[in-house]
Amino acid sequence: MPALPGPPRWTVRRPLVWAIGQDVDVTADPLPVVLFSNTCAWRTSALEALESAERPWRVAFESNSLVGVLAAVRAGLGVAALMPTNLEPAMACHDGDALPALPDVELGLARHPRSEGDPLIDAVEAVLRRMI
Repeated sequence: MPALPGPPRWTVRRPLVWAIGQDVDVTADPLPVVLFSNTCAWRTSALEALESAERPWRVAFESNSLVGVLAAVRAGLGVAALMPTNLEPAMACHDGDALPALPDVELGLARHPRSEGDPLIDAVEAVLRRMI
């Protein structure tokens, strides 16, 4: 990962929840898990939660993108750790004890100093703040 140009301008903490594919058996041994390919807070949090709960798991699918992870969950390939805003209604976990709790993740935005005062970048930052 490239070095950030400085500390984040702002950060927020958001929860992670389990997204469950249609007809996925959350009691399966091993549990089929859909993961982001690259190391990230979502991937690490999901795997650490499963390990702490001593839940056997297997990688059912990996993707570099949220679109790919969502497609795999939508197709019923497994479960994934996502933010609630990314869930579709059919993916929600209705049994709170079915899977281990996931921690919150911290998101933030860092900008290059040369981007200060750029109206387009300011607008993108404002939209991101509202979305997150």
